[in-house]
Amino acid sequence: MKRMFNGSLQVAIVLLLLAALTVPAIGQTIKVTFVLNTSTNLDTMTSKHFVQIRGAQNGKTGAVLPGGKRINWDGSSDLILTNAGGDYWKGTFEMLPNDTLNYKFWTGYANASDKGTTPDGGWEGPFNPSNGIDTDTRTFISGSKDTTLAVQYYHPAGPKVDQYFRPFVSKPDSVAIYFRVNMGGVTQSGRFNPANNGPVGVRGNDATSGKTLDWGATKVVLNRETNSVDKGSFWSGVAYFPKSAVIAGGNQFYKFYINNATGDAWEGGNDRSFRYPAGLKDTTLSWVDFDRVRPKIGTPVQSTITFRMNLRSLQEVGLFDRSKGDRVAVIGAKGWDRPSNYINMAFNSLLQEWTVAEPFNVIPGDAIPYKYFVIWDSSRTKVGNPNYIPLLDLNDGWEEPGVRGGGNRLHIYQNASQQTIVGDFGRAQQFFDSVLPEGVIKTAITVTWNINMKPAADRATNPDFTLFRLGVDSAFIQLDTPLFAITQGKRPGAQGRYFLTDPDGDGIYSGTYALKTPTWFQVPFRVAYKASTGSFVENGGGTEPGRRYYQFVKPASISSTGPTWPATYNFPTLDWRPGRDLPYETPPELITAVQDKPIAGATRFDLERNYPNPFNPVTKIDYQIARTTEVKISVYNLMGQLVKTLVNETLAPGKYSTIWAGDNAQGKPAPTGVYFLKMEAGDFSKVHKMALLK
Repeated sequence: MKRMFNGSLQVAIVLLLLAALTVPAIGQTIKVTFVLNTSTNLDTMTSKHFVQIRGAQNGKTGAVLPGGKRINWDGSSDLILTNAGGDYWKGTFEMLPNDTLNYKFWTGYANASDKGTTPDGGWEGPFNPSNGIDTDTRTFISGSKDTTLAVQYYHPAGPKVDQYFRPFVSKPDSVAIYFRVNMGGVTQSGRFNPANNGPVGVRGNDATSGKTLDWGATKVVLNRETNSVDKGSFWSGVAYFPKSAVIAGGNQFYKFYINNATGDAWEGGNDRSFRYPAGLKDTTLSWVDFDRVRPKIGTPVQSTITFRMNLRSLQEVGLFDRSKGDRVAVIGAKGWDRPSNYINMAFNSLLQEWTVAEPFNVIPGDAIPYKYFVIWDSSRTKVGNPNYIPLLDLNDGWEEPGVRGGGNRLHIYQNASQQTIVGDFGRAQQFFDSVLPEGVIKTAITVTWNINMKPAADRATNPDFTLFRLGVDSAFIQLDTPLFAITQGKRPGAQGRYFLTDPDGDGIYSGTYALKTPTWFQVPFRVAYKASTGSFVENGGGTEPGRRYYQFVKPASISSTGPTWPATYNFPTLDWRPGRDLPYETPPELITAVQDKPIAGATRFDLERNYPNPFNPVTKIDYQIARTTEVKISVYNLMGQLVKTLVNETLAPGKYSTIWAGDNAQGKPAPTGVYFLKMEAGDFSKVHKMALLK
């Protein structure tokens, strides 16, 4: 009996020890981590916004969790999630074992006191019963160990769904990527109308997607989220990429595309990209705005914008001649479709520039992207015609301004009835490709390019392309803009390559070549190398700043008559870079400031700015005469047409004033707009801009 008792006691002790290992002591807590994905939220949720858990513990609202945090069904709940990157949010909180949490996620813009997201004030919709509990809420019953819950997706108002629903189906042989795009901005601008255009799709590189995507066809079609913000502005959908054909960490390029588009179907700007996730796990991509155009908030204002463009640098290299029928337009400010979105400019003989005043109705503060486009006469591409320009294509007319790295120009819309585009380099007008007339090189010049190719040979700095083999593979400078390439007797791309060598083996590849002149001091290019696969790898590309390198020949000297160019020039060494963030230099100064020299014993010639300006209806004009001469002061409109002559007589040295009452030569009121005031006195000439408001 004693032996049996001792054996039973030993078994009991063992059982108690096992129980102690598996059952938490009274007061012991566990940590529970909640993970939420907001890609299914119907509003414009971003990482800067707000996610909260609201609910009750063991049926009790206002309960205090072990860590001191309170859970409630209103905004006082302390369970706040933080953004963990993209659409993912996380929060870790303490609970007691075997407690039941009924809860929902609540989303807002700033904090718990705001109105919450569309469509139901931040609240989630109903859920199917879970864990045997039918409460229309999410449910979690805590165990005895720290727990990280599976990813849950936000459920906007609508029919009941399972607590752990997903917006896609998980497949063992595929990785699911969920795309989402907001069409609100382009709907607001009139480019997209869901009643007539769509569906929206995804196109991209077929080679890296296992042919799930294609640049030439829409294989992935998105669905409209009809209950999303701004009357259904979001479109979303999933693409399934075969795991056997894609690489974790590999880069995938793509763009959104409008099927049944009225105009241009492609999304503007550089290609978008994502990297396949580690372990090729299903994931979502953060939503983006189509064309990178965000829906506008505010009241549009009517205004007239004046564009002024100087094309002399293009003329001096033989690529523009208005006497041959060549002309220029603004493109992009009202859309990128050609020719329907052209804002045609007219030549102003007074100012020797191209101008246009165009009405807009835009919200102040918005950025208006634009460029200039040369429209050549069709005779310029006809061989045998005296107007023929070798190698020219009529689609080459896109401006690619060096001051923007080849990207779009931008004008920030003002709350004013009249506004003028800011000129280049502190001047009153802009210059095609941002090349000043002084930037045309007419003398013989030899240049040397220097490219550090070591980053192209390192997987850390070249993660996506076949590595460059130093001392084995060939590297090239590749001219990348049509107009500069044409000045060199080449087409851009493969025909515009210059071979580089590395004779000393230091990884710096160089090439010395004589440029054909006349040409520009601004040299745009990309770097290409021939990889072991036999194909060429080219960096840069796209349409945004950083699409190519820009380097500038710096003048040997500058005088009041302009720059003197060196006979040889060695460009600073540039590092090879992947992607589309290539550096572009700041253009050098090409002119010196020249002060007006007053004549001894007399006032100088000068035309001062009118005052007030803008004005209605009268403005005063002060001017000075240095010696007796014939003086003419006239008002011209934007087209260079004479409106009225204010002064036309011989005057002695001295200071004078006159006025303009906003009328024309017939005494009738001139219309609201921008005018030019020009003074001519002997060899002196000066122009100011005036704005007449009514």
